[in-house]
Amino acid sequence: MRKLLIFTFFFIAFYLCNSQNTDYYNRMQHVFGNIDKTKVTTGYLKEFGIRFNEVEAYNGVISTNNLVDKTQWQSLYSSLYTMRVGTVAQNMVAPNTVFDNLKTQQAGTTDVLLAAQYYNYQQYKANAYTNGDVTVISDRIYDVAGRNPYDTKTIFGVAPLKKQLQGNTFTFKLPSSLIYSNSGLTISQVQVDFDNGQGYQTIALNTAQSITYTSGGEKELKVKFVYSGGPTLYSHSKIWVDYIAPQGGTTARFNGSGKTTQIITGNPWQGSSTSGLVTVELAPGHTQLTKPLIVVEGFDPDNSFNYNRLINTANVGGINRVINLGSELTLNQAIEDEGYDLVFIDFLNSTDYIQRNAYMVEKVIAWVNTEKNKNNNPNVEENVVLGMSMGGLVARYALRDMEINQETHDTKLYISHDVPHQGANVPLAYQAMVRHLVGEQISLPVFFSLFNVNILDITDIAPDLEDGLALLQSPAAQQMLIYQLQGTGDNVSINNSTLHDSFSTEYSNMGYPQQNGIRNIAIANGSECGTPLGFADNATILDVNEKIDLPYVISILTLGTINALSVNPLKFLSTVVSTNTDIKAQFNLKALPNLQSKNIY
Repeated sequence: MRKLLIFTFFFIAFYLCNSQNTDYYNRMQHVFGNIDKTKVTTGYLKEFGIRFNEVEAYNGVISTNNLVDKTQWQSLYSSLYTMRVGTVAQNMVAPNTVFDNLKTQQAGTTDVLLAAQYYNYQQYKANAYTNGDVTVISDRIYDVAGRNPYDTKTIFGVAPLKKQLQGNTFTFKLPSSLIYSNSGLTISQVQVDFDNGQGYQTIALNTAQSITYTSGGEKELKVKFVYSGGPTLYSHSKIWVDYIAPQGGTTARFNGSGKTTQIITGNPWQGSSTSGLVTVELAPGHTQLTKPLIVVEGFDPDNSFNYNRLINTANVGGINRVINLGSELTLNQAIEDEGYDLVFIDFLNSTDYIQRNAYMVEKVIAWVNTEKNKNNNPNVEENVVLGMSMGGLVARYALRDMEINQETHDTKLYISHDVPHQGANVPLAYQAMVRHLVGEQISLPVFFSLFNVNILDITDIAPDLEDGLALLQSPAAQQMLIYQLQGTGDNVSINNSTLHDSFSTEYSNMGYPQQNGIRNIAIANGSECGTPLGFADNATILDVNEKIDLPYVISILTLGTINALSVNPLKFLSTVVSTNTDIKAQFNLKALPNLQSKNIY
């Protein structure tokens, strides 16, 4: 008999569907229709809602399975929102409003903002039935007069709204407007261990705290909230620091100390133009541009790659990597030793049409040529242009277009660095999953006054879905992707857009730069031995048939899509993916078949 209550909950299912599910509606009404909602004093009942992650783990005590990033933070909040019972919590702010607030506030500052939530909720006691706190008749739960069937639990989580930082010194801030709670308690102290060797430091709300790191890599932030007359709660999260040493060292290398920056705008393409942030750092002894190395960045939709990251990181896309183990010579130092002046082009919008950004690069090349020929410079040399990933497409188009229009680009070498000249490939099954889930909903029917949300879009609990869709639909992505889809939800189909084909035809017909015997060379990040990717045609690349932390899985897929199109990958932070959730998902993703028609998603 003791398992009867758990047995009743077991049959409460939640389905991914496009419209209200009658079976689910009837089941919820049957099970919970007779409970006394006034006993749910917090306004939140765990068994009534949907746990998008393992909410029980985030109890204010640090453990190995409760790291909080922005995605997990949003999952906790969404879970709470679905647990609302009665009228106590009816004014809780909707998840999409809260998530928009997080995004807006972080976008408006260079500080790393922290967001916090502390909520009390209730759940049925494990022995509620055997203790006589409730009765169960025909799978219906009834309260017993004078008995309390609930335990009160806590959800506590604090997350940074940025997870990848570049530099050595950063400012962190916890705005009071980003603290969400139903506790009614007053915060007496907030302390944070920023994993910089200084231990816990007291921070003030709404005040920026400057933090300096002496090394890079993964950093664990530990946060402690002390409440007056209440508990002391802990949370932890992770960030990644792309470490950039302070300027002023004795090593001769590009370090940004003498850089200049300016915005250069290209000519209009199809009625609109775009701009780039151009950074110039001269080689030692040069007083003006003399021997330019023009570097064009790759696909960078979140603008995470910049000049500092180019010169100071050893990751893919960075030049501060050792190329001679004996002397520990870095590529950065080698470029400077050869007397090159570094010119870096940072797209203000890398997702725009490739032609539009190419017109901007043409303007930069023309400007470089003007600058280096000033003052009758006797040591002036021809340019070297290096394009990374999509930047290689832009650079090649720009150089060739200048030639076609009888303009002199004065370039002796074009370097193609891991450039998708024949088109890029993001597995079609991944694209299908993103597009399918954007159009899907979780049915949350209304009955009596128990619940006031009719339907919850999956994008409400996984905003990364919309970012992924916007990325796939951006002009540059469509021009690069060989295989594409269109539509969302159940209306996903093959994309008949001509963007890829028209660009590919134009690009191929233009050919490679030719002016004055320019050399065209290529560098690839793949295997020089032709090692295959490791899976056969129509092989399974993802197979899920279990309870999953859906928002986190989606965020990883979106991040993977960005990395597939860029030579500058974003970092995956180590974490524990929750499988103790109420979301049961079944996904099977396969590679494309070889000249056959087979199911891939």
